[in-house]
Amino acid sequence: MANISFSSSFLKRFSLLNDINNLPDDVLEKIFFQLSYKSTVKCKCVCKRWFQLLSIPYFSTQFVSRQHSLSKAIFTFISPHQLMLAFPPLDFESNTQTQKAPLFPNHMPIKGNVCGYSNGLFLCCTGRYTSGQGYFVYDPLTKECTHIAPFPDTNKEAHMFAVGFISETTNSTRHFLVVIVNSFIRRLSHFRIKVFLSESSKWFIIYMSCLNGFAFAPQWMLSLAHKGNLYFMGATSILVINCISVGCHTIDYPEDANVMNIVSFGYLGCSGGTLKIAYISDDNHLRMWELISQAEDTTQNNFYQTWQLVHMTNLSMHLPTKFCVNYFKRVGGFHPYDGDIVYLHSFIDGIFVANLRTNKFEYIPGYDKFDISPFQLELPLPPPLSSTNN
Repeated sequence: MANISFSSSFLKRFSLLNDINNLPDDVLEKIFFQLSYKSTVKCKCVCKRWFQLLSIPYFSTQFVSRQHSLSKAIFTFISPHQLMLAFPPLDFESNTQTQKAPLFPNHMPIKGNVCGYSNGLFLCCTGRYTSGQGYFVYDPLTKECTHIAPFPDTNKEAHMFAVGFISETTNSTRHFLVVIVNSFIRRLSHFRIKVFLSESSKWFIIYMSCLNGFAFAPQWMLSLAHKGNLYFMGATSILVINCISVGCHTIDYPEDANVMNIVSFGYLGCSGGTLKIAYISDDNHLRMWELISQAEDTTQNNFYQTWQLVHMTNLSMHLPTKFCVNYFKRVGGFHPYDGDIVYLHSFIDGIFVANLRTNKFEYIPGYDKFDISPFQLELPLPPPLSSTNN
């Protein structure tokens, strides 16, 4: 019989694994709590015991709680290459009922490109979302997909579409609408949008009139859904489509902001129910503005919207040089409940979280070489409801 020999490195690894496996469950849990989400998923494949330990609801709840206390966010994968920020409710650590409720599915990856999120539903596309076709709505709790027939457009010329998505719940029934707009880079005051309504499962054409005109930015064709509105970042302003009154208007960018930087590497989102925008300037200053309403006169009857600078800090004083010199660094998200917390991201360097009130910055290990979605989840996800298209 041939002699079988093992390398010393293999024997060391085998001995180490045996030593770890001899540890009690509570000690193993403390070790796993220190790992990133990506690493814990890999650990499930090591052995049956680890798989069972990492799969029980208690571990999931505690793991979320530990991450929440460090970065106040959960980093979950919606595809093998893309992360999404998810946020537990404010009372997560103190409310036992909230801890027992399922926050999100164990298997989150979505087969398709995510191009919208609203009220627990994802809008996805089987191909490029700018193509204007191949859309479907996905419910991560029920795993149900609602495919949307393409708009019956007789014009076969190639177009690039901007996409919007809103989902709402009324009378225990979930409705959604999809908006696609044939993008234009020349400022227009009159244009048309195509709207798909779940109630009728049909497309409609709506003609829009925009007083100040609007032009899309080729870098950005997605939208933010907030309080019944869709916000599209454009070349010189932000287009707001009101899906309730079916009208539109524009919001200018902050006066002293670099519009090209905002559209390319900035972030438009909401925190504390207020619209915010932030970007990193060429001199590595992180600036954040909040949209506020101000009275036009002393009567307090007429108001206008304007951006107020709420934070500005020099990243060079807080972050590694490697991150600061990276041209593709960007603002990755805001915390929905804490207006001082912002997430910074680059594909090479990963994710940093910053409290701009205290100027405390923290690196979140284990998430480099991944993209980050512009959409965010507020947990727990809304429970499954009846749908108008079933």
